[in-house]
Amino acid sequence: MTGDDDPDAPIRSILAPTDGSDAADAALERALRFADLEGATVHVLSVVDTTANPMRFGVAEVADLDRARTDLVDGIVDACGDRTPELEVRGAVRRGRPAETILEYAEEQAIDLLVVGRTGRGGVAEALLGSTADRLVRRSPIPVVVVPDVDETDDRPGGAE
Repeated sequence: MTGDDDPDAPIRSILAPTDGSDAADAALERALRFADLEGATVHVLSVVDTTANPMRFGVAEVADLDRARTDLVDGIVDACGDRTPELEVRGAVRRGRPAETILEYAEEQAIDLLVVGRTGRGGVAEALLGSTADRLVRRSPIPVVVVPDVDETDDRPGGAE
């Protein structure tokens, strides 16, 4: 990660992690808009989380998860290329704990901005941000933009009807 503390430094690379959820899709849309304004490269990363219960997955299941995530990322990259051919969009799939793996990738690729989706499906912190988004906000040395899931924004006063 660039770790540049200059707020006027250009944004050259944006990371939009995805798990295929609506919240991740909303974050990707926002990342693409930022990239269009800044002329930045968008990185789409999906993490295969086999660490939650390593006994749950065998070699075949992990290979299936990898294939599914690779298909997801490839589909997103292709769709982005068709829609906005002037933007560079790169895809990657990694294994590990999502927040830690996302931050490792961001450091390796010198990412300037992280754009993540928010879902509220758990405890107090998770209800506010989502567990991975919460961890990223707390641990990231680069700016993090948290984008609410479209369904969440519809319930706000003045939201979509």
